[in-house]
Amino acid sequence: MKKVALLFGAILVFSMLAGCQMSRSPIDLDKFKTEAEAAGYTVTDATNTYTGGTTGDCMIAAKGSDHTEYQIEFVVVSTTEQAQTIYQEKHSEYEAKIGTGSSSASVSFGNYSYYRLTTNGRYYVVSRTANTFLFVEASEEYKSEIAEFINSIGY
Repeated sequence: MKKVALLFGAILVFSMLAGCQMSRSPIDLDKFKTEAEAAGYTVTDATNTYTGGTTGDCMIAAKGSDHTEYQIEFVVVSTTEQAQTIYQEKHSEYEAKIGTGSSSASVSFGNYSYYRLTTNGRYYVVSRTANTFLFVEASEEYKSEIAEFINSIGY
């Protein structure tokens, strides 16, 4: 009986701690730009050229001398529902690329979701917080660098 009570208490404490992290605060375009530039990215306002299938404000953070190594696209849309829809579309698109020896991670809680996939020498990420999302497709060689930046901004 003592073990059951202890187990129940541990589950209760874990649930309470997890509940404290049920939502995240999204960053805005200015914060993304500031953080990306500080991390050495070249940032471009792509609001007028974003072709993601919905209306949104977009910043692109690029790496490389000619900005071709990879880019991280950060988008703010009008509603959380729009961001969720785009997240699901990207998640499905990336999932379809799974090959032999792939590794992936996925989390979804509160107003936050992410999916990360490494497969066939490529690294894919889509992450959403509230009405914002980011995505990146890059060579696996940049995985650590990309993950470090994305984690630093809370996505």
